[in-house]
Amino acid sequence: MSDRHQPGYGPPSGWQQPPPPPAGYGYPAGPGYGVQPPQGPSRAPAMWAHLGTLLTITAGSMFCGLGGFLGWIAPLAIRNDGRRRHDPYLRHHATQALNFGITQAIVAAFGMVLYFGSALAFAAADHRSDDSEPPPGLVVPLATVALVMAAYAISGVVCAVVATVKANKGELWNYPRLIAWPLSKG
Repeated sequence: MSDRHQPGYGPPSGWQQPPPPPAGYGYPAGPGYGVQPPQGPSRAPAMWAHLGTLLTITAGSMFCGLGGFLGWIAPLAIRNDGRRRHDPYLRHHATQALNFGITQAIVAAFGMVLYFGSALAFAAADHRSDDSEPPPGLVVPLATVALVMAAYAISGVVCAVVATVKANKGELWNYPRLIAWPLSKG
């Protein structure tokens, strides 16, 4: 027989189990210990943090070209809103979207410098006197940089759509580290 069945082991007589903590964000939700989606207004702003970043990056890049550099503004405004500043669910999603927007701005700047830098380097290396054709080696680095930037942009858009859907459902989401560098802590 084990020790827990011996007299003197276990809770004292008359002792009752304390009530479980309230279910919600960060608390166990009963026997399954799953995180319950927040019930209330923090799901919508969390979704808008991701959606604001996504729309700024995609639509802003299509219309004026600056969208890739300005994707961090919407989640920063939502995260620093005084009414919801202490909501951990909203801060998590807004911080994730903020990191995504900042990373996109850094990668866009790096891609732009790399694209124009390679164009200038290969144009300067071309010593031909006639300007009828582009330099033969110019197409390869420019196409490579453009292809890598397009693949990065598409994967970022896919991750942002997944994050928006997860935030709308009340689930937690972390971007992959390649897409959103953890520059800002929640």
